[in-house]
Amino acid sequence: MGWVTKNSRRWELSQLKWTFASILLVPFPIHPFVMMAQASKSKVRSWFALSWLLLAVQVALFYSLFIFVGTVSQGLFFTLIGFFGSYIVGNGLLLSQSKPYLRRLEQGEVRELTWISTLEDQRRLALAQVEMETPQSFVNKLLYYKKEIDNKSIQYNLDKIIRLFHLVEQRDIMEAEKFLVRHGTVVNLAREYYDLQSTKLNNKITAESKEKLANVLSRATEAIELDVTTLIKNRLLDVSAESDVYLQTLKNKNLLKD
Repeated sequence: MGWVTKNSRRWELSQLKWTFASILLVPFPIHPFVMMAQASKSKVRSWFALSWLLLAVQVALFYSLFIFVGTVSQGLFFTLIGFFGSYIVGNGLLLSQSKPYLRRLEQGEVRELTWISTLEDQRRLALAQVEMETPQSFVNKLLYYKKEIDNKSIQYNLDKIIRLFHLVEQRDIMEAEKFLVRHGTVVNLAREYYDLQSTKLNNKITAESKEKLANVLSRATEAIELDVTTLIKNRLLDVSAESDVYLQTLKNKNLLKD
């Protein structure tokens, strides 16, 4: 397990290799390009816009350096200060974005990412959404609660639900939508547990409520596992029947011997 995600620390370090390179390559201001690449990979529009702003600043500084190079003037002094300040600010922003960047990549391993404006807006909208879940919001919410809830049993169950849903979604998008209708309530259960945990109250009432929610989530996970197993079984039966019909058709056309 890594520092930020459920992946290994080696995986996290490999994803941030260009961030570290940007910090080490002091004479070469590559931070706008690193941020641009990370914004494109994590699909965050605000980071993409910020990378272009940082690139514009670098272009302006290089133009200023071209004008004042070879002279001893305040212009050259302020240009060098600008380069140093840009290096500090740009790489500081890269470091501040490293945690959410890794978490976005972790989400991308579960299902394909879609472009979002900002991470905060996405989280507020997703957590406040009360209508029927979409596949994106369902997975995002469960990943968020799995990360924030400190109960290991609930973390395990939420992780299993995500994997089971992903299995259904890969095979039949219509069944995935029905899955959300049947089991979307698990998001509300996880939210309720998280809200209780956030109160930091350690009295009998909250303890009993949290225990009850954890038990309901455990039983819900068992039901979901049975549901998905039944779906797979039915699908295999359908495929088997279709295969029998296909083989019989080939035999009827004398294309296959008995």
